Amino acid sequence: MEKLSRYIEILLAQHDYVIVPGLGGFIIQPQSAMILSDRITPPLAVIAFNPLLNSNDGLLAYEISEREHISYRAAIEMIDHEVESILSKLRQGEKVDMENLGSLQKNANGHLIFSPVPRADFLPANFGMTEIKLWEQGITNSEERKKITITLPSASSFRYAAACALIFGMLLVSPRMADTKRSHYANLIPLETYTPTQSQPSASKNVSINNTLKATVETQKQDSLSPAKEENFQNSLNKQTNLYHVIAATFYSRKSAEKFCAQLQNLKYTEAQVFSPEKNYKVVVRSFPRYQEAVEFMEQLRKSDALFESAWVYCK
Repeated sequence: MEKLSRYIEILLAQHDYVIVPGLGGFIIQPQSAMILSDRITPPLAVIAFNPLLNSNDGLLAYEISEREHISYRAAIEMIDHEVESILSKLRQGEKVDMENLGSLQKNANGHLIFSPVPRADFLPANFGMTEIKLWEQGITNSEERKKITITLPSASSFRYAAACALIFGMLLVSPRMADTKRSHYANLIPLETYTPTQSQPSASKNVSINNTLKATVETQKQDSLSPAKEENFQNSLNKQTNLYHVIAATFYSRKSAEKFCAQLQNLKYTEAQVFSPEKNYKVVVRSFPRYQEAVEFMEQLRKSDALFESAWVYCK
């Protein structure tokens, strides 16, 4: 049943209706935007069901035969088996879940009732359509406004602050004193005969500095040769260079995006992932560092499977 629902979803993304022989037809209908008390809903495409459309037009059987690589007759038998299973559950009063389409159930009069999902994210007409939340702006009475109290510092605090500022200013503008030691020597003996003595660093300090420099150089060598850091740097570089992403689909909810991403990974697209939304969730099949590589992969992907007919390249 899950497989049948999936094929109906694929066909509804490309056609206005899909007929399931012996069960009924799933139809796409437009729904206008609505203004509610707390939000504005966008115009959407919703799914309806008509049990009178039950004649076989061959569309669903052809899709199944192409994707399952079986004959058209085998596809018809597969559909008949799934429909019989659904009708059997409905006769027993059970509710049949049709995955992302909705659910089927019989009422007390024996009529077939279809309850669609609130939002069909897999339909292209619903891509990027988000609700706008509304908030009521509260009105505050003048009597309820908060009172703000401003406390000024006392006069003594101003005196202390002025004294500190004066002392600090004197320290900044104080003139630099002359080198009296040099001038005294100049008065007694000629300049060329005077050589100020300089203290020589001790041998123990030289040994300590040399040991420190040696340890620093060895540590730098070890860090430069560390394979783990080299690998982390390479992974970070790869993430920064893969700027072009081939998008298979976009979804309004994260749950739907992760479910579709898992289906791609089961189809051996192991690099598939979900991008966090700017407006919606994007399912990435694969990422590339160059734009031309991403375009070539997208074209091959479109030709390989009808599931990726609407794939496109996204730059981030």
